[in-house]
Amino acid sequence: MTRRAFFVIGMHRSGTSVVAGALRFGRSQPGEASPLARDAADGVFDPAAAVMRLNDRLLQLAGGRWDKIPLWLQWEDFSRVDFAAWCAGFIGDAAGRVWDEAFAGSEDDVVCHDPRLALTLPMWSQLASSRGYAPQVLLVHRKPVAVMASLSRHHGLSFARAADLLADYWAEMLCRAPADARVIGWERFCADPVATLEGLGLAAGTPETLRKLVRPSAQTASLGVVPPPFMPEFLRECDALLSSAHGAAVPQEAISLAGRCLKERGDQKQLTGRTYLLAQARSVPTFNVITRRQRTVVLHCHIFKNAGSSVDELLKRNFGKRWTEVEFPGRGGFSNADLTHSFIRTFDQYDAVSTHTGDWWLGHDDAALSVRPIVFLRHPILRIRSAYAFERRQDADTLGARLAKQHDFSGYVKARLDIPGDLAFRNYQARRFAAFEDRTYTDVRSAAFRALERLPFVGLVEDFAGASQRMETYLKQDFPSFEAFEIRANATDASHASVADKLERALAELGAEVRERVLAENAVDLALYEAAGQKYPAS
Repeated sequence: MTRRAFFVIGMHRSGTSVVAGALRFGRSQPGEASPLARDAADGVFDPAAAVMRLNDRLLQLAGGRWDKIPLWLQWEDFSRVDFAAWCAGFIGDAAGRVWDEAFAGSEDDVVCHDPRLALTLPMWSQLASSRGYAPQVLLVHRKPVAVMASLSRHHGLSFARAADLLADYWAEMLCRAPADARVIGWERFCADPVATLEGLGLAAGTPETLRKLVRPSAQTASLGVVPPPFMPEFLRECDALLSSAHGAAVPQEAISLAGRCLKERGDQKQLTGRTYLLAQARSVPTFNVITRRQRTVVLHCHIFKNAGSSVDELLKRNFGKRWTEVEFPGRGGFSNADLTHSFIRTFDQYDAVSTHTGDWWLGHDDAALSVRPIVFLRHPILRIRSAYAFERRQDADTLGARLAKQHDFSGYVKARLDIPGDLAFRNYQARRFAAFEDRTYTDVRSAAFRALERLPFVGLVEDFAGASQRMETYLKQDFPSFEAFEIRANATDASHASVADKLERALAELGAEVRERVLAENAVDLALYEAAGQKYPAS
């Protein structure tokens, strides 16, 4: 006989844990401890904790939480992402291991519940089928006001936040529900759990005991008043449809409503900045399902020719195998901070990460992850001069290397500025800074200056020794053994000339026309560098 895999899905605080417990109770042997939580709708019964943990981890590394569901967009073309399909492509192998370990000892039907299955159900359902189970989906519906009251009592969510979140979960679970899914009305289940299970053709165990264990919530008397016309239309209409579908298939009208709602909510999230960019899913065979609860990670945003090689060497010596470097795809200056964030969340074996191409957004920190950003500024003209010297001598067939070998310094800079959309010498440092402040910045100057004020550490290349000592103090708070060694890696100018002398020589090499043009194109970089020098005077 084919074993069944029951997937119990519903909004948080809807009673999914108790319904799951009742299903398991119907399959338990006499004398076994009850799998039901003591307090029906507010209980926490966790038969497949590993599945729940992985769902939660997937949400985190994709910029979400149980109470924050972003609109996921594909980095490559900004099209909407099927999150469950992305998860399957990303950690399908790890999910398979989780399933096998969670249910390895079971020879009977298995029960899996988690509200986040509203987002990941297709992945788990396919896994269950591949293991010989017949998936059966049960959608638990509870009245919106009761759900919101429980969210307010347990999590402090306002009516607006709870309604917003409930719309997300209902729309997702209805759109992902298979044709044979069945609805369980929470209130009617509490009134008669035995009749509910038997009506679905499921075992109810010892009926008298089940009725005693499943008790209606005593919360009704403390519910606030929300007039029906005030309830958002989608929630009001879905509530009416699902309330009449207890024990039956999901009404097609509710599925159609959910599809329209998902489209409208996606547009709304894009308007309000509640988006998250995902790179194309690639399998990660070494994915750690269980991660540290609280991580602190050093992130070096290595701006080209800003003493980054020396900083990387410092990090490598201090962190050893716990340091890595990684690069990310670019889109002409558009921030890829979400990709950096997903990498850090995914590869939790690293305490320090360096990247030339990855941006960071200061808003990505939360209770589980604290990132300590490191970024260096350099006088923009000296940075450009150093880039020219590096490109001219490097053995590479890149555009920059070819132009450097074909031109003197002035000709090289002019050639780069003549390329439409080439941002390398157009306020490049300010653009990298702006991404710290806003993932979708529209004004480089204001965003960059706000970032300068907010960033906990900014080094100046021209005062590298002093900046290194500040870096040591900064990182010792979290990594007490960190030491800033005296180091100079990949330097293109080994002279001991003063900054003023180097700058004078570089400007003279440019010639009047190119000099005027490059100074204008880097006005924000120049102002940012001056402000940083005032904030962090040379030691």
